[in-house]
Amino acid sequence: MTRRVAIAIVIGVVLVAAVVGAIALHRNGGDARPAGLSVTWGGSEGHPTCTYDDQQQTVRCTLMIGGTASGSQAVTVTVTAYADENTSRPVGSASGTAHVEGTVHQPLVVTVPVRRAPHVDEDQVAACTFEVTY
Repeated sequence: MTRRVAIAIVIGVVLVAAVVGAIALHRNGGDARPAGLSVTWGGSEGHPTCTYDDQQQTVRCTLMIGGTASGSQAVTVTVTAYADENTSRPVGSASGTAHVEGTVHQPLVVTVPVRRAPHVDEDQVAACTFEVTY
């Protein structure tokens, strides 16, 4: 292998690494969680986090926003319900927004209209995921 080929390969590897790093930084930059503020599933033993109402064809999800917000902030949570426990076949999605300030420990309920029944496990918990935008 000639020296030029070796240099070209090294430059190519460095460029690919730079592009991958830039993409990762961009994808995580806009959704970075503020220090001290988090969103988790709500619910407790006997009170499932996400429940399916077959009469209304909705999934009702309870989440908890906790921590300390610096100033007044909007926290938007998007919940997606799935037809399978592997969360690969979405059946509905909806968002909810809470405005928080200072120390918070507050629930946020998001009601998701679904096109068909989501997967519900033996504890009556509907298969869901959530994403947060701060």
